[in-house]
Amino acid sequence: MLTRQRLRHLATDKVFDRGQELYQAGAVKKLQQAGPTRFLARVKGTYSYNVAAWLAQGDAEFSCDCPYEFEGICKHAVALGLAILDGYPHTVPAPAAPAAAPAARLQQAWERYSTAEKLRFLEQALAKNADLAQQFLAFGAAPGADEAPAADDPTTLTERLRETLEALEFGEEFWERYDRDYEDYGEGENLPLAALDEVSAELQPFAAELLALARAGKLTRTLEYWAMACLAIFQVEAPASDDCGAFGDYGTEVLLRWHADLQAAHWPELLLSTVLPPAELKLALQWLSSYLADPPGRWQPWEESWLPLLLALAADATAAPLLHKALTKTPLTPDTRARLNLQLARTQADDRRWLAAAETLLPTDAAVADQLLHYYRNQADQPALLRTAEAAFATWPDRFEGYILDTFGPAQAPSLYRAALRHRALANHSLADVERLRPLLSAAELAGLVQVAVARARATRYGVGFAAELLFQASDAGVLREFVLELEWLAVSRPDEMDLALARMAELNPLPLMLELETRLPAYLMGRGGVQRGGFLYQRLASWLATVRRAAPRLSEPVLRLAQALREEFRTLHGLRDALRTQGLLPEAELPTEAPARRGRKKKQ
Repeated sequence: MLTRQRLRHLATDKVFDRGQELYQAGAVKKLQQAGPTRFLARVKGTYSYNVAAWLAQGDAEFSCDCPYEFEGICKHAVALGLAILDGYPHTVPAPAAPAAAPAARLQQAWERYSTAEKLRFLEQALAKNADLAQQFLAFGAAPGADEAPAADDPTTLTERLRETLEALEFGEEFWERYDRDYEDYGEGENLPLAALDEVSAELQPFAAELLALARAGKLTRTLEYWAMACLAIFQVEAPASDDCGAFGDYGTEVLLRWHADLQAAHWPELLLSTVLPPAELKLALQWLSSYLADPPGRWQPWEESWLPLLLALAADATAAPLLHKALTKTPLTPDTRARLNLQLARTQADDRRWLAAAETLLPTDAAVADQLLHYYRNQADQPALLRTAEAAFATWPDRFEGYILDTFGPAQAPSLYRAALRHRALANHSLADVERLRPLLSAAELAGLVQVAVARARATRYGVGFAAELLFQASDAGVLREFVLELEWLAVSRPDEMDLALARMAELNPLPLMLELETRLPAYLMGRGGVQRGGFLYQRLASWLATVRRAAPRLSEPVLRLAQALREEFRTLHGLRDALRTQGLLPEAELPTEAPARRGRKKKQ
């Protein structure tokens, strides 16, 4: 389910904040709902990017064509998510249905009702639910006795899938439909998404067949169908035509869409929501063991696509013991094996096995690291807790800094506490955290912190005010001057940050700043760096002058002279005049420089 909390979890704190700023600034353009759970938009950051979102009950997925390649989703995806939450609140899928009643309460009810009452309830339930009726018919039958209809016969599946996918045409007719449906997104920009939407529509009947088998409790047939479909899709080389160039690797791209569509339909959780006869479950797991040991072919990604299905089986109390035995000799990567063992241990309440699997996954899975921290904390195992916290923070500092600072003190874990506090101070531009750090750091370490803050501000244009404040506190006038004067002031991410940096330089080194103002402000008004005249520019120039005047009273007279000089040189810029006057840098009224021309009628010639 998509919520603000889910968005915060998908992105780092800093990226979420930037995405929120983008959304609030109106950067999400041309938002449209392209399907029941799919949204498209253009999000303007440094450039304009195409962003898409797929929503399902269990999760939300985003894609963006920006170059962001770090932890979590990008700021453009965050902005789109916030726009969806505000603009389409009723289309965001609701949480999954509540879990079944606890086993103890169910057992009490079972013992309380008579046999006649139980049979009457079963009869009514079977009459109302066709899927449940199919499961009832299969429950007492021998495995394989109830033959599937011809439509879901796996022996014809490969041929039917290939014929369907190889017959698709992405030529002139498709391009015309795309132009009509996606015209707001620019020529060809979302062509691959539009083509995959077309593929989804063609695959929908196959997905319906698969899910019908699952709901009917035909587990073996369902597993066979899924595996054969995946391989058949992957092996399709090309559609009948792709004149638009919508696809690169046709089979792989279609297979990934097939997985996404099934996931949105709650595959593979649906597999074990049915009532399975023990013989059917045993037969299905025997088939699974045999298939994975020697598959007739592999698609890509192989284990990544099998893992959700295996984890669903591992989460079922009846299937878990059989699955562990069935997969003993199956070749799986250590990571997949550890994830399966983790889920099997949860299902079977095996703490020892869970702990071993969790320790294996600690370096690669932040959620498991979080679970380990809570486990060791509950066990009051302080050495293990500290070791796990160090490993988690080393890999995911943004996620675990808060936990470390809330759990440990400077006396309990001095190095880790200092590292977490230092990271938070730099990430959040927190002067309060810097003050907490001062007694814990040497002079050299504190100087290193300031250098990192300045370097990050130079590179990203974020935290400019924070870096300037640190330099001011260190009384490093030379570096502060160099830092402020080399910045492109209008490009700093937040105007108040630039104001603070100018104020601090005005206090430490006012004369060089005044000279820079006298040079830079007219240059901006003349178009320096492609800057365009307008209200934003005028307000920024006036704010800088007012800031310097307040921070360095001895510059009051030069500042007022500069404001007047700008007014006289750019007399036609009335917006500049108003901005300077609002900041108290110009007199309220000006004497006219020449008598106004008399108005009257012109004599006819």
